[in-house]
Amino acid sequence: MDENLPFGSLALKPELLALLKEDGYERLSPVQAKAIPLLLKEKSVLALAPTGTGKTLAYALPILNNLKNDGHVQAVIMSPTVALLSQIKEVFESYTSRLGFPLDAVKAIYSQKDFTKSKPDIVLLTPALYPSLTSHYPVDELTYIILDEGDMIAFDGFKESLMALKKAKERHQISFFSASLGVQEIKRVKSMLGILELVDVRQTITNQSVSHHLVAIHGQKKAEALLNFLKFHPSNKTIAFVSSKDELVKVKNDLLKLGKKALMVHGGLEKRDIKNTLAAFKKDDATLLLASDYVSRGLDIPEVETILSLDLPDDSQYYFHRAGRAGRFGNPGDSFIFYSDEDEDTVSKIRDLQRRGVSFDLYILSANGLKQSSGSYQFRNLGKKDRANNEKLQKEIRHAVNLNRSHKVKPNYKKKVSKAVDRVKEKHRKRVVLTNIAKSGGNARDFHFDDEKKRR
Repeated sequence: MDENLPFGSLALKPELLALLKEDGYERLSPVQAKAIPLLLKEKSVLALAPTGTGKTLAYALPILNNLKNDGHVQAVIMSPTVALLSQIKEVFESYTSRLGFPLDAVKAIYSQKDFTKSKPDIVLLTPALYPSLTSHYPVDELTYIILDEGDMIAFDGFKESLMALKKAKERHQISFFSASLGVQEIKRVKSMLGILELVDVRQTITNQSVSHHLVAIHGQKKAEALLNFLKFHPSNKTIAFVSSKDELVKVKNDLLKLGKKALMVHGGLEKRDIKNTLAAFKKDDATLLLASDYVSRGLDIPEVETILSLDLPDDSQYYFHRAGRAGRFGNPGDSFIFYSDEDEDTVSKIRDLQRRGVSFDLYILSANGLKQSSGSYQFRNLGKKDRANNEKLQKEIRHAVNLNRSHKVKPNYKKKVSKAVDRVKEKHRKRVVLTNIAKSGGNARDFHFDDEKKRR
């Protein structure tokens, strides 16, 4: 089927087409155009498409179209996170309620206690709970098993669930939806789950509606830089990602000290707290969400315009999932990365993103403004001057150690040496930062370093 056709071109029931029209859906996205006809024929599909292109409706519509309310489970949808599970539930319930199905037609299983005596037609659960499904609900009429964000299920440690799925492939059709999968992984998934049909509509790594930017923060701490950024770049909804839970909590606490409250979500929170926090973020008066990569997959909040990466994940693929939280369904969005030239780890990760085809422009952030540089940005190679700077730093460190060295073991000797080395590194960092500010067109007077005595 050709792309960009109207939903009316599909063999869907008139009442379902009427609801799609009521919701403002007019034309099929590429993944919907290719996956829906196959799923309507109850064929198994491996579907790959960028984030924000309508993958949920691509599998939800065939299920809803063929759904019967007969007390038997007809569809099982698996999601790796509770946040995505709740979102999928909302999508299904928005249609089942208007199609006349009972309230318990869609059942979300968040823990073992959620397996009740209800008779759902559609069951949503996390991979860890899938092996318990057949002992609670009849599955003799099960037609669809859907793995949403399937790469996380297949390759992120759900071994017991995968064993159960391998057995299920002999009796049920399994379909797999994801935004990212390599050539070898595609072969593995098709073989492992018995999938024959491949739908791959990825033309770019992320949605073309998302623009990518670097923000040079030059010595500012994450919370301080975030506050300055929001002051000069206000947004309807902003999600700021931090890679580790501990650092995420630190940023939230630092923001509070600066007078800014923010919602926060990470995988270590109680499921109820995650659900309530995301619901609060969707409300009009909540504009900032601090998040770990737990919510970088599948979270669909159309009002999100801006994504911030206060640091970058070790796996660059997660950056693309972060960026995909903006630019949903073709709407424009922006993804910003905070960095400093002296942060070699972040610079290396940004270079990797550039090699993967991401084009960045550059902003300079200070307490006095957010200034955009002209053109796309390329990191300079490590030249003679950079190597000379590194050699100078190592020489200064050796000199500081020698000054504090003693042939006799004295109290706090190691601590004194460590402090001396830290002071040398800090002076070197200041020197590099101020040089980079000047080179990038910023004003050194806009940037302030903590008083050295206070840090001690």
